[in-house]
Amino acid sequence: MMILALMASLPLASFAGDGTKENPYTVSELNAQKEALATSGATVWVKADLKGLGEDGSLTENTETTQMAGFFGDATDNFVAYSYQILQGLAMSDLTNTKDLLIALTYGTTVHKYGNTSSPEYASDYEKNAVTGDHFSLAEVHGALTLSIANGYRGYHIPSSYVVPKDIVAARVASGYTSAKGATISYGYYDGAEEGKTYVINKNTALVLLANNGTYDFVLSADYYEQINSNSLNGGTQAGANVGTGNTNKDRWRFRFMANDTKTGFERNSDDNATVNLESKDEIYLQVNSKSDHFAGNWTWETEDKKWISWQGKSISDFDTHTTAIRQMKAETTADDAVYNLQGQRIAEPQKGIYIKNGKKYVTK
Repeated sequence: MMILALMASLPLASFAGDGTKENPYTVSELNAQKEALATSGATVWVKADLKGLGEDGSLTENTETTQMAGFFGDATDNFVAYSYQILQGLAMSDLTNTKDLLIALTYGTTVHKYGNTSSPEYASDYEKNAVTGDHFSLAEVHGALTLSIANGYRGYHIPSSYVVPKDIVAARVASGYTSAKGATISYGYYDGAEEGKTYVINKNTALVLLANNGTYDFVLSADYYEQINSNSLNGGTQAGANVGTGNTNKDRWRFRFMANDTKTGFERNSDDNATVNLESKDEIYLQVNSKSDHFAGNWTWETEDKKWISWQGKSISDFDTHTTAIRQMKAETTADDAVYNLQGQRIAEPQKGIYIKNGKKYVTK
């Protein structure tokens, strides 16, 4: 749940900031009133730089075991904040910006519990295992992550928890196998524009992001995350070869997700079925059963060497709530009667199917 009401009245000295999202505190102002914040339990906003990870800012990457801290500051002061969902396992290089971040946080022994929306009663409080006494707990971080999406899709994962933006749909992909049906692939969706719902994606969850071409801001969040079951997408650990271990990869192949101007789907780019080659560690891959001669529904392998699986799921144009591209096209269309496809790409002339001209949809048969 996104934070709306944020600041209770506090008997404090006068500051330039008031702790609201519209007028956040500086770091110095924040530190000057820790005692009052601990007493009130209020959630406040501050503008600060992420100067480094770990309790003293000396790390460029938090560990996967105990570190969940980030070192924030301005020109005159600093503070350390904690969050298992936002910070643990995070590297500075995972973020696209670390300056002038807009941060919602609390101060005191109250912490943000790590758990999912389906079973919040089972949430675990990781901060209490590592932090004693009053401390800053992150609730949200704005401005740290911006992603570009081209060709309507992007496979993505990050070791942090984020909110699906309003103009994006996140998709999971599940693969399975039975001797009777062969291989199966199914899809599930998390629409950022769904009315009355905010989807928080758990850390290290690999998904395919559907959107009109453009650049999007993502909010990092410590709120309860969505329980995503039946997802066979995985994230990389490094650029280059990502190799599985043990016999867990027996009879399984790994396919890198890719979307370019000619095709979208999953590509097997290694002869070793336990290996997939990725361009960066935030890319994703799909693991499928290699024994099957066909997929359920008589959908066969598309290449003889079984190295390609086309995307059979939805596109952003299948979601009625997403009209951003059409609005943009209306604004961008000029006297030259520019023509666009449904992905928001300008085309030289109408092609077979649906196209958009002067903000209106047309069909060419």
